[in-house]
Amino acid sequence: MASPKTVGDTLAQWSGVWPVAAIDLPTIIADVAGRLGVTEAQATPYVYMAADYIADDIGVAVVDFPTGDDRLNKSGIPLLAMRMYQDQANPSGALNDFDPTYTGTFTPTRLYSHLDEYWRHLTTQWGIG
Repeated sequence: MASPKTVGDTLAQWSGVWPVAAIDLPTIIADVAGRLGVTEAQATPYVYMAADYIADDIGVAVVDFPTGDDRLNKSGIPLLAMRMYQDQANPSGALNDFDPTYTGTFTPTRLYSHLDEYWRHLTTQWGIG
């Protein structure tokens, strides 16, 4: 009888999928980690989430992203990953629990607010042309 899968086993099954992508995710991960001042291990899930989010938004699989698209690789994915990393909820749901004198900034209704302009040109249009 096979033993139950661990979290590490589950994550390992996806490790072969990402390296075949047309984009250089390890470079983007290093970029995001450097901008945020965190380790690459901390930045990795947010880069994957950002790439998946963009793939869902434009209707193109991550492995089919175009190579050499600077708008996507140097701005779109890194900025969305950074926004996802920084979008941590406060314990009470208030804008800032730790400094009541800080009014904070407004969180956009859409997490990607204006960032979608970095990948909008890749949107797949379905229908009669």
